Amino acid sequence: MLTSSNLNRPSDQRHGRPTLPSATTSSPVPQDKHELAGGIEDWEGVQGQDVDRYGFIVAHQSGSSSPPSTATPPSSSPIRFSSRKHRNVLIRKDVTSLSLGAKRGPTKKLSARSLNTHTSELSVLSRRSVRSTIRQATNKLPHNKDRRLIDEAGDLLALQPGLSFITEDEGIEKIAAELKRKEVKRSEKWRRMAKIVKPGSEGHGTIFHFDVKNPKLVERTWKGIPDCWRSAAWYSFLASSAKADPLNYVPDEELTAAFRQLVNEPSPDDMQIDLDVPRTINQHIMFRRRYRGGQRLLFRVLHALSLYFAETGYVQGMATLAATLLSYYDEEQCFIMLVRLWQFRGLNRIYQSGFVELMGALKDFETHWLNDKDVAEVLKELCIDPTAYATRWYLTLFNLSIPFPVQLRVWDVFMLLGSSPPEQPETSSGAGKEVESYPSSKGLEILHATSLAIIDTLHATLIDSDFENAMKSLTSWVPIKDEQRFLEIVHVEWKKHQNRQKKKA
Repeated sequence: MLTSSNLNRPSDQRHGRPTLPSATTSSPVPQDKHELAGGIEDWEGVQGQDVDRYGFIVAHQSGSSSPPSTATPPSSSPIRFSSRKHRNVLIRKDVTSLSLGAKRGPTKKLSARSLNTHTSELSVLSRRSVRSTIRQATNKLPHNKDRRLIDEAGDLLALQPGLSFITEDEGIEKIAAELKRKEVKRSEKWRRMAKIVKPGSEGHGTIFHFDVKNPKLVERTWKGIPDCWRSAAWYSFLASSAKADPLNYVPDEELTAAFRQLVNEPSPDDMQIDLDVPRTINQHIMFRRRYRGGQRLLFRVLHALSLYFAETGYVQGMATLAATLLSYYDEEQCFIMLVRLWQFRGLNRIYQSGFVELMGALKDFETHWLNDKDVAEVLKELCIDPTAYATRWYLTLFNLSIPFPVQLRVWDVFMLLGSSPPEQPETSSGAGKEVESYPSSKGLEILHATSLAIIDTLHATLIDSDFENAMKSLTSWVPIKDEQRFLEIVHVEWKKHQNRQKKKA
């Protein structure tokens, strides 16, 4: 049930080991003594201090009292898709063949660029990377605050592992105490904004409503939803969007009944789901044991989702979305949230058969967001367009690209301000048609702004990189150390685009 607890987990989960081709079970599985939270969490060989606030198992640096990073960089393996026949499949090609415009490879001159990366001191000190003295001086003026924030985005990158603890250990306890104080204060503000829709018993199962049109709510969402209110707020945001669309609205009770029915039916995607579940954030306390705990729940949710959206079926990016939601909801509510993300936040368009709308969204990002940046010219010269690096960003909502706390902050805003783009006819090129300057990815602006913020953060690296290192930077995990400043950059890019659209209108 929805609660204002940190990780909202059910107290009783008695679902058996998933068997192929069905997700059903005939008898409960006995719990071991180290399986807690109703058998969902596996604490064997793990101490409390080894798990961060989000449930990730982290290794402390020897000789350091500072806490480690919340999430470690994921595997760099490409996204895998189900082997089911007649499915939408992304075929891995040479990156140059993915370009929406350019057809040639990088020239010899461009290939000879310096081999600088975001961990290289030379990249930071490069002549091309350094802003002009005049610009740096004028950035200090009050009206240039947003420009300065973007120019200094590279400062958000953490140092190489092993060095960050040396430089950041001092005062870390003071910073942590200050962050805790701020979160307690923000939690009280969110409590005052919440209205009880359905009371629960003993604090469990209470459903809250937040007024999504309240400017204060929007402002506070940009500042970050306190984790103890995150599940209730996300649910309320999507429920409000669902109820505002009576033609497509499906009550919770019907979705719950559909889930219970679908888990007993076979799915053609069960084999691929079974392969992907154990390698989905398996460093999390819920998903570390094969066929047990959170892995069992994750299988059942993905199984049901592949049948509910039969035309799409299962795509691997779905697994990380479901796993994140299972950290806050039980399996039935996780299914409800995924269905509403598909219907009311545009994921049905992103995962559409053939990925036509995804390609259209990436084209919109390149044309309406990226092109006015100086780094855009460099990427064009290197024949790197968004299809080469941003496909994974959009399919996983950045789960494999930025630290988990930063991902949650992006999701906070996307859950509130995202929407489902209207259906538009396809052009002969296969991309969504733009009608009167209305991009086919309308409603996905938060994803575009986040993508641009990542590129802003990597600016100093990209502006001087050759093809290989630019691609490595764009497709690797980005070690953002200041989530608040990163969200401020996302907010600035989002506002700039909104202002441009108003002028056009």
